[in-house]
Amino acid sequence: MTTWEFPASGPILLDARLPSGSITVSAEPVTMAKVSLTSARSGKRGDELIADTSVEFEDGTLTIAVPDRIRLLSSTPLDLTVCLPHGSSCELKAASASIRCSGELGSLQARTASGDVTVERATGPVGVSTASGDVRLADAAAEVQVNTASGDTDIAHASGEVTVTSASGDLVIGQADASASVRTASGDVRIDHITAGHAEVTTVSGDISVAVPAGIGVYLDLSAMAGDVSSDLEPAGDSSDAGLSLHCRSISGDVRVVRAAAG
Repeated sequence: MTTWEFPASGPILLDARLPSGSITVSAEPVTMAKVSLTSARSGKRGDELIADTSVEFEDGTLTIAVPDRIRLLSSTPLDLTVCLPHGSSCELKAASASIRCSGELGSLQARTASGDVTVERATGPVGVSTASGDVRLADAAAEVQVNTASGDTDIAHASGEVTVTSASGDLVIGQADASASVRTASGDVRIDHITAGHAEVTTVSGDISVAVPAGIGVYLDLSAMAGDVSSDLEPAGDSSDAGLSLHCRSISGDVRVVRAAAG
């Protein structure tokens, strides 16, 4: 294992690139940025790749670049672990690596061709793109954008607008405090609690379920070509009279609008 340490009295920006392996980031009340890089497999290839890795800290930006130009070593997985001051932001890129972020981040931009992305909390905008992998986000205070070709998306709580595009995968949003826009070619969509703005949900093959708490006026625009459409809510007569607009369409699947569970 190789380690680096840099004094950091406040939030910084992490810019990390890793071809293969795992990226683990923790945002904690610390005054030192710490980096460790370990080969997931013993052997000379991993040691050479670590030796060629660039780690620099300048003007509030911590840059970590594991080279991918060495084709013979590009498939050697490395485990990158970074501890940052509370509130730091991240830009993470990987070819084939899982990404896990704990603590409270600022903004996050994460891109991986293959691998899961798990985030505990972010106070700034979140953007996640993965070709094959699940996305798990516990708490987002600002806007969220997720683009996944194949994988499930689970967002427990989003205070800002949510945009999700998926070719194949299910989506669950526990609580959305603002608008949500969801498009999936194949997968079910479930929003357990939405209170304001608009929800635009489109799926080619999959069921749609949206739950709205009591006391909120709702404008409904629901359709399914080969499936059932049902609503437990009394719709508002005009979208301008409603605090929430639901536009849900499924080509092959059911559409259901229900009352959210109390509490």
